[in-house]
Amino acid sequence: MADEVTELPHLPMEIIREILAWLPVKPLCRFRFVSKSWNSLIFDPKFVKMHFNKALEHEDVLYQRRRVLVSDFYSGEFYSFSLDEFLNSDDIDNVGGDDENHELLVTDVSRVGNVGGSSVFYSNALMFCGSNERFLLVNPVTRESKVVPVFPKLGQWDIINAKLYGFGFDPSNQDYKMVFMICGDCSTMKRPSPILMELKFGVYSLKTGYWRVIEKGYPYQCLSHGGMGKLLNGGIHWLVYRDYGDLSSMVLLSFVLAEEEVREIPLPPRFHNEGGGVYLSVFRDCLCMILGYGEEVWIMKEYGVRESWTKIRISIPPCEWVHSGFRKKYYDLLLLEDDENKLVLLNFDKNIFRNLSIRGVPEVGYAVVYLESLVSPNNFGITD
Repeated sequence: MADEVTELPHLPMEIIREILAWLPVKPLCRFRFVSKSWNSLIFDPKFVKMHFNKALEHEDVLYQRRRVLVSDFYSGEFYSFSLDEFLNSDDIDNVGGDDENHELLVTDVSRVGNVGGSSVFYSNALMFCGSNERFLLVNPVTRESKVVPVFPKLGQWDIINAKLYGFGFDPSNQDYKMVFMICGDCSTMKRPSPILMELKFGVYSLKTGYWRVIEKGYPYQCLSHGGMGKLLNGGIHWLVYRDYGDLSSMVLLSFVLAEEEVREIPLPPRFHNEGGGVYLSVFRDCLCMILGYGEEVWIMKEYGVRESWTKIRISIPPCEWVHSGFRKKYYDLLLLEDDENKLVLLNFDKNIFRNLSIRGVPEVGYAVVYLESLVSPNNFGITD
């Protein structure tokens, strides 16, 4: 007697959708070939948003999909790894005993290749990548990308002193925005101006696909060229100088993505600045001001409140550093920018750190954290 074939029960699409929403991105990309209905489902904007939100709503899913992307300082190639898995595999603080020079080695590393530029910034599922004024929006897992149109002309200056950039997701309008800022020399303008320097802004919206030029100019002077603003609390932040002729003072400037307006954030009340060696960072979801090579470190515990600035101590070698965006419990992943860049895993509670080496990457040029997702820069599903 031949064996009877038992048919699998038919599952409602709602149940299939819920099951698939828990899966990683790479198997989902393979499953789209199962059938036309599955292909339509996996790239449906509502499912893309549902899948992305699982990582925001469930900590275990977040840790499964979160990855660190690093660049090789010499080759420019990018590599990724799961620092969450690495932290689960060892008792990090006890590795090497009390020897802070003992290096932790990450061996499970995936080669990503070139993602579209030497500068990479992440916000809410997409990366903003570029160099030499050619910029892309990229999903690093699906490798989908979209070229950002050429920057608009801002102002009528003959001399451009600096160009700054910013990128972030605007949840109030459900839109990704790129901000382009130029600092121009007003003394070269045909029409006389009472100020010496002026900032002008342009905003690119992924929803519309167009740039919008903000006509109003702002009387500030940039501190550096090509710098990327720090995204926090719905605003992109830079350090600039207020420029009223002979009067000049440092200002922490915020470009608010929702209103597309410029605001000033108060500096620490006892922050001693002599006009140089100051840089801005983000530490543990707080704005962070760093003087020199870490001689003073201030964090703004309550956004926008001057009295909440608090001076803290971070036990790392004296140098400039950037927070990668990775934080888990009391661990923070920092990139130290010295004669030789290096990653360090900081235990903020115990105020100790361990050097972190990546197999196949002799020196790290850049480090950023991202969540694996299905979000497409070309089919803007997460906002629908």
